[in-house]
Amino acid sequence: MIGARIAALRRQKKLSQQALARQVGVSASAIGMYEQGRREPDCETLVKLAAALDVTTDLLLTGQAQPRDLAALREIAQQALSHLDGRLTLQGTDGESRPFDARELALLLAALLG
Repeated sequence: MIGARIAALRRQKKLSQQALARQVGVSASAIGMYEQGRREPDCETLVKLAAALDVTTDLLLTGQAQPRDLAALREIAQQALSHLDGRLTLQGTDGESRPFDARELALLLAALLG
């Protein structure tokens, strides 16, 4: 089912499998396998597919459109990064801090907001 949605959205955006693959960072054959249902994208790839196709992960996974969209997520991430001067850190249970990058922030927002 997810494969049919990926294929339909890709065609709607007039993208070849190769063009979508380049945007997502996978091979064209991987896109073909997703579309044929022979393979499913991992979570990180799913988020990249949603971004490349300008839809939510909810739409890819369930076919249900949600009021939240990627433009809103991008705006939230941008505002968060600008208010924090582009530097985010996480503190682990051991008390050590480590950098929290924009990719992690986008994944977190996608997980929280769908």
